Amino acid sequence: MLSIPSDLVPQLEKELRQGFQMNRVNAEVQAKQNARFNAIKHKSVEGLGQLKCRIPPDAYHFWGQKLGYDCWNDNQFLDEFLRDNPQCRVVSGGTKEISVGWVPSTTPRSRTVYK
Repeated sequence: MLSIPSDLVPQLEKELRQGFQMNRVNAEVQAKQNARFNAIKHKSVEGLGQLKCRIPPDAYHFWGQKLGYDCWNDNQFLDEFLRDNPQCRVVSGGTKEISVGWVPSTTPRSRTVYK
């Protein structure tokens, strides 16, 4: 057992409490930032396929150590993870953007004349 001097016990307790809270708050802030980024439409990468989700490293290693890293290959586990953590889901489309009914304008909006 470690012997901690009695004058350091309150400081140690404060650090453990605030340090844990700081990690939790930082994780929540990071999750909100990731949710904003994941809401932007992403294109698929040729040869890799469609992006389905972005998993934070903390969650990846937490579940990997708890259930084994093969859990990420299980579709049922991944569906449940995304159900419980919708901020990790990514809006993704194909590799090509298709515009139907768009016609370019024939009237110039601005004209620059060089002399």
